[in-house]
Amino acid sequence: MESITDFGKIWLRGFMRPEYGLRIDKIYFVIGEGDSQSTKYALYNNYLFVTLYYPDKQIRVFRRFSLDLVPKSRGTLFNGFNNTKHSDIEAITYRDDGVEEFIGAKSDCVIGEDGSIDPIKIMLLTGWK
Repeated sequence: MESITDFGKIWLRGFMRPEYGLRIDKIYFVIGEGDSQSTKYALYNNYLFVTLYYPDKQIRVFRRFSLDLVPKSRGTLFNGFNNTKHSDIEAITYRDDGVEEFIGAKSDCVIGEDGSIDPIKIMLLTGWK
């Protein structure tokens, strides 16, 4: 079973600053947090679901990354990643083909009873199968 094993910042080649990312087993993901006030993520059915909340814009951005995507962007672990040795890596980014995105309203609630995001609610809201 896959699990989120570490998180921190990744500096991708060609980018002006590091971006927030996480590691699931041996795969790195750059989720595109930007100036999000609240970022939540969950794993479900071979997907990483990410919810970003931007209060200034009054929107929520939902992203879905398949765990089968192939990492193509080269970068370096910048900071954080306390459980991972510093190294050069390849990552899947929110800009890659195959990453799905949906922009919703502030009021779109996808929180489950346990307080974490509910991937089934996200799939219903976005129309993802």
